[in-house]
Amino acid sequence: MVKDRMVELLQEHFELNLYEARAYVALVGFGVLTPAELASVSEVPAPRTYDVLRSLEKKGFAISQPGKVNKYRPVHPQNILEKFIEEWQERVAEELELKKKAKEELLELMSPLIETEIPKYGVEKVWVVRGIRNATLKTKEMFEEAKEQILLADDGYIAINLESDIIKAIDRGAKAKIIITENVLHRLGTSKIMDYYKAGKLELKVIDKLELPMLICDDEVFFALEDMAARYFNYETQIWIKDFRVKALFEGKFNEYWEQAKKA
Repeated sequence: MVKDRMVELLQEHFELNLYEARAYVALVGFGVLTPAELASVSEVPAPRTYDVLRSLEKKGFAISQPGKVNKYRPVHPQNILEKFIEEWQERVAEELELKKKAKEELLELMSPLIETEIPKYGVEKVWVVRGIRNATLKTKEMFEEAKEQILLADDGYIAINLESDIIKAIDRGAKAKIIITENVLHRLGTSKIMDYYKAGKLELKVIDKLELPMLICDDEVFFALEDMAARYFNYETQIWIKDFRVKALFEGKFNEYWEQAKKA
């Protein structure tokens, strides 16, 4: 209904609650109303009409006429809605400036912490990442930060869904070696990964089975713990480790897979 749509728009975009929106629509329709009349022609409960009309007046949507019984008339929609938008723009501009200033102050205050956070040789960094969305975000982050090397042993998700991130990393200069299973090879088809492989921009091999899918970007390692139930519900537990010793262990396993694999 048209009335319901008007109420909905006033709630969503002009900061009126349900009863205020219903009251304003009623005022626009009837022109002048007392609280008792408002209750009889709208869906605003009688005990609430006084408070609702006073609130509309305070917000600039209504004007009152004092008397034995107060009467209320609406401010013309063209005027109040335009005024609301102008005030909203000013408020947003002020909030934006405050946020920019807060950002600059935070960066200034945090700069000593950032500058002193020097990676220490041999200190482990380990994180648990759960769920497909979080795993995807972490994997994308690894590709974005990769500078030298990408080693990917993939049995079905990364090469297909994060192809553009892999390509961007290669274009920035990272060297990539990718091992995929047969089912992934069929799904890649005419992908850019295959184009880059044919052009000699990355190395690609195929293997029958991967017991330990993994991603290594420079000195970071990312792999999933085996849990079929969690994988089914997209809540698989992934482990991210940044440590040169762990990276060496996983790279050794990757090289074993590489020797067993065949050219795509």
